Amino acid sequence: MTPERSAEALAWAEAGLVCLSLTLIGGLAQGGPGALVGAAAGAWLGTLWVQRQRSRAARRRAAAAAPFPARWRAILAHRYDHYNRLPESLRPAFEGQIQAFLAEKRITGVGVAATDELRVLVAASAATLSLAWGAYPWDQLAEVLLYPQAFDRDYSFANEIAGLAHPWGTIILSVPSLQQSFDDPDDGYHVGLHEFAHLLDKEGTHFDGILPGFDEARSREWVALAEREMERMRQGRSAIDPYGAESPVEFLAVAVEAFFERPVALRRGHAEVYSMLRDYFGQDPAAWDDARGLVA
Repeated sequence: MTPERSAEALAWAEAGLVCLSLTLIGGLAQGGPGALVGAAAGAWLGTLWVQRQRSRAARRRAAAAAPFPARWRAILAHRYDHYNRLPESLRPAFEGQIQAFLAEKRITGVGVAATDELRVLVAASAATLSLAWGAYPWDQLAEVLLYPQAFDRDYSFANEIAGLAHPWGTIILSVPSLQQSFDDPDDGYHVGLHEFAHLLDKEGTHFDGILPGFDEARSREWVALAEREMERMRQGRSAIDPYGAESPVEFLAVAVEAFFERPVALRRGHAEVYSMLRDYFGQDPAAWDDARGLVA
């Protein structure tokens, strides 16, 4: 099932839940007549919700199909090595996802201007992860906030945190850290990829370090793999950023960074991690680097 079909199926499921809830509430309040009124109200609200979701999907499709601005393509070609790594056949889909993202998602500067370049770099971070998933809506994202420098836990400017993904769907990115992430394409550090990986991991209002969509067996396999790899990090025997040893949640995010930033090294030194992420994201960046004649 494509992400767009999955989103509509979810919308219908949510609509059915609204209808059932109002039916039960009406029945408890006024018996049979109340249940009928609740069912009618629920059906009406549910239909409106599905129509809203369909309209959003149509807007995403229209944005993705529009001509890609030449200035945005120049930004990608100049600033993002991963864009240049992509096979030519995949670049239109990548560009379309950027357009859909920017047409729908709020990117707000806090004490800094949200320039076209910064907006494109944020959208490119998201599109890197979701490239193979078609019209992926990033529904778990509420807004991206851009800060002029690193910040602390109280959101005061301080040299402490480069990026943060909140359980309620807000991502905060330090602009200097975001710029640095694109300046050095193969250091295994990319705050945009890191925070969007956290957002993929969001389950309700918490993170658990397991990518959504894994069945029970695959989830157990990932958890066991993460435990082994985190121990390698603690022993200094890992090509993945040792920050990932902090927790399974951070391991997932730094593994995703390594997958897209240092794919050949990850494939060579951590074949199981690479294989699971390759299958999950439907992308093979190490093979793309092989085609370019690059080595780790």
